[in-house]
Amino acid sequence: MDSLTFWQGATLSGILLWIFLSSRLNLTQKIRSLTQPFVVQHVIAGTPLILRIQKYHNRFLDAFFSGLSCGVSVPFYTAFLPLLFWSGHGKLARQMTMLMAFCDYTGNCIKDVVSAPRPSSPPVRRITATKDEEDNAMEYGLPSSHTLNTVCLSGYLLHYVLAYNEHGGTLQEIAGLAIVCLLVGLIAIGRVYLGMHSPVDIVGGLVFGLIILAFWLRVHIQVDEFIIGGKNVTYFWVAFSFLLLFAYPTPESPTPSFEFHTAFNGVALGIVRNISDLICAV
Repeated sequence: MDSLTFWQGATLSGILLWIFLSSRLNLTQKIRSLTQPFVVQHVIAGTPLILRIQKYHNRFLDAFFSGLSCGVSVPFYTAFLPLLFWSGHGKLARQMTMLMAFCDYTGNCIKDVVSAPRPSSPPVRRITATKDEEDNAMEYGLPSSHTLNTVCLSGYLLHYVLAYNEHGGTLQEIAGLAIVCLLVGLIAIGRVYLGMHSPVDIVGGLVFGLIILAFWLRVHIQVDEFIIGGKNVTYFWVAFSFLLLFAYPTPESPTPSFEFHTAFNGVALGIVRNISDLICAV
């Protein structure tokens, strides 16, 4: 048995073990009982800060932060990622899609494990300018998915551009990092301004986003090589995607998070299957 086959078996076995232990030992409920009170306490404590920020509300800021949030939402990436494929940036498109699926699954898992509420409205003024935002408001709060996704995807895009730009220098790196930090900062402030998240949700999005990004930067090359030239890619990914559905935690109350993950999980599976078919046809 080669190392790749062992890795595939170990991954699937690990997920199966988690499903069994989580069901038998009620791990989700135990983790929730430890984390939820802490988060809820900080959600309540963060309400005065949200109200102070919202004192500056006006129609321009409402439109600006609502538009900015739509520009880093899952529907936007669903439309943006195909453009990368069509423009010939296949490797970047594959990596961004897999990373997006990873972020979406991990972030939603954490939300539903903790099951911590969003800021109470009222007194907080919640602005949901689109149907997507109304759906987001039905999810739990921590971590902020918009913040987490922005950290991971903009950070990876910066890494990709700098890695493949032969003429880049320190000035370009500083400018790129400044743009990424500015975008993340605006998204974070905007989510609080719109009443969608408490400060603790934003901090959670930043922390988990940086952890996921650091992990992805260590494995993205191996993941891409596996998708392009690995053994049993399609069979493994079908089993992997199927098991992830059962490994997903049960929230305290029903939310749309599972449906969001399932949809993007299907997108990732479709891309992997299509690439595998193309490689076999060559």
